[in-house]
Amino acid sequence: MTQPHLEIFAVNSKLDMRHTFLSRASGDTPKLPDLAGWLGLQQGGVNTDEIELFPTDDLAGMQLSDYVTTAFDLEAPPEVPLAARMNALEGHVLLIPSHALAGSVQTGAELTLITRLPMTEPDHSASALKPVAPTPPPAPEPEADPAPQKEPMSRGRARMLAIATAFVLAVIIVFGREFF
Repeated sequence: MTQPHLEIFAVNSKLDMRHTFLSRASGDTPKLPDLAGWLGLQQGGVNTDEIELFPTDDLAGMQLSDYVTTAFDLEAPPEVPLAARMNALEGHVLLIPSHALAGSVQTGAELTLITRLPMTEPDHSASALKPVAPTPPPAPEPEADPAPQKEPMSRGRARMLAIATAFVLAVIIVFGREFF
């Protein structure tokens, strides 16, 4: 497998369109030029969902070298002389990751290859994760008692309460006239 890379081209003709990740996300579907022909590939040799074609003015003050470093998984940012060359480009640029191409590129008069920048490779060396036993659901919390239950009164206690009540009533009846 070859090292993935990003190919950066200057477009040698004037275009009045853009085709970027952002424009695709917003639903724009411009009529693209014959990119496969420009790259010396057969029809369908370019996955246009992976490319970016836009005027450098769209970067609104951001340097092209900074944009490609931010937008693509490059191994390293372009070195200073190359970054200066990229940042000086005017007009449209075409950015194509190598995985979007089916075949070897041979440009015609429409494009000028500026550079190929190495991209990071996905690391597939990690072993598969071991299955983890599912954790049991937490035990339901016991329901709180709405009100604490009082214990029923014992027989002895009930008798004592009845005797005390009778005594109080007897005292009131006998001596009540003197106190009230």
